[in-house]
Parts: sequence; structure tokens; C-alpha cells
Amino acid sequence: MGQMLHLYENGVEVLKKRSKTNLDIYWNNYNVIIWNKDHGGFFSAKGAYRNNTWGIKYEFPVSKKGTWSLPIKYVKYFK
Repeated sequence: MGQMLHLYENGVEVLKKRSKTNLDIYWNNYNVIIWNKDHGGFFSAKGAYRNNTWGIKYEFPVSKKGTWSLPIKYVKYFK
């Protein structure tokens, strides 16, 4: 699965604040959702209509340790 970024709740909140203009991140119960604008979302099982357009949502559930594992590409928002 490659390298992952493991975040606690406060880390997710920092990611939300620092990436506000580039990513649409929100909570769905205890899952973190990252939504990316993509017109192909209309045809995708992961598609979601948000902000008057289609996109793909990526859902990250909380682990038993209380962390969320996100792809390492999101580490750039912490530099």
C-alpha cells in the first residue's frame, strides 16, 4: 500500500485549515472525506455531487488506534 500519513484528530483539522483552497475535506461521522472535483464522478461508484458539481470522494475511516491513514501526498500541507 505504500507510505501513509497517520493523523490524529488535531492533525486532520490542521490539514483542513491549510488546504482550504485546494481540497474539500469534511467529516462524515468519524470518517474523513476528501472530495476532488472530477466530472467523471457522475459515472463513478465513489462519485458525489457537491458544490454544484460532480467529484470523486475518498473516504478514510478511523483506525482502532484513533488515527486516520491518508496517502503520503498530503504531507505537503504540513510543511
